[in-house]
Amino acid sequence: MMYMSRSRATRVMLLLAVALIAFFVLHLGVQREAPNFADSLRSLLHAFGLGAANADALHDFVVAQIRLPRALMAVFGGASLGLAGAVMQAAFRNPLAAPDIVGTSAGAALGGAVAIVAGAASQSLLAVPICSLAGALLATWLVFLLAGTGNRFSTTGILLAGVAFNLLLGALTTFVVTTQFGNYAASSDVLFWLMGGLSRSAWPQVAITVVGFLLFSAALLPRLQQLDVLTLGDDSAHSLGVEVVRARTMLLWVAAGLTAATVANTGGIAFVGLIVPHLARLIVGPVHRSLLPTAALLGALVLLLSDLLCRNVPAHWNLPLGVVTSVLGAPYFIVLLRRHRRGEELQ
Repeated sequence: MMYMSRSRATRVMLLLAVALIAFFVLHLGVQREAPNFADSLRSLLHAFGLGAANADALHDFVVAQIRLPRALMAVFGGASLGLAGAVMQAAFRNPLAAPDIVGTSAGAALGGAVAIVAGAASQSLLAVPICSLAGALLATWLVFLLAGTGNRFSTTGILLAGVAFNLLLGALTTFVVTTQFGNYAASSDVLFWLMGGLSRSAWPQVAITVVGFLLFSAALLPRLQQLDVLTLGDDSAHSLGVEVVRARTMLLWVAAGLTAATVANTGGIAFVGLIVPHLARLIVGPVHRSLLPTAALLGALVLLLSDLLCRNVPAHWNLPLGVVTSVLGAPYFIVLLRRHRRGEELQ
């Protein structure tokens, strides 16, 4: 396992931050439809009170009310999923733990779908996120309950339980869709959960995701050392004064909250929470003081670039974001499994 000095890790994170800003601006201006890059940049500056409005007021509206919320959702949603995956993999010493592998994303999606079908979503803006959070927590708790022996968890057990619950929760979500075939609006909303995407991003949804990211990220700050210690094993953690069960419970809440705050507004986005933490470890090493911000930046970059691809393929393809992240993540997952079969340590 590579360890990187703090100064070098800081430089890497600054480079990633600069890349994120550059692609953020690119995401706003390089799309199939008008406005073009120059008009988008002018509208962006105008939105922040730094320039004159475009001659075409529609361009300002498109950038401020459609493109900017969508780009921000990609950034904070990707960062949340990257953080959630890194926290899960550290807390359970499981390199294959991730929100979509262990059922957290599927549970959040089912909770949100139920809220939509029950009509709660039309009554309160917070109904879908709250139901998503409940579904994420319940699904994750059940997976680790079935996979564990006492306070210990096995990779194989978590994988098997996660696959089983993903199938079950997916079937339940599909059943919810079938009950709404006569209601096009509700069934299309639920189908959105199955594919994932940012097409419905608006400022209220962005606010929920951003607030969720900030709150749950702040909860991680005093627990960075705990995450480092938990990766050493339960016995070592106990000997160093960490209450393993309590620490895991709190970290589970944080990871599930990060996932729910994102999935509540984007639907199921596969593989980001799995591959991003591994890439972050390859870049800056396993120390969570550097790993977590790197995972957040990489997650934001991956989702932003994936959505940029979706926005620039031919319109008749109607390419969902969840399909792009799955295509990117599945080969990496296969590589991890091949390394595991050869007896190599998963990063």
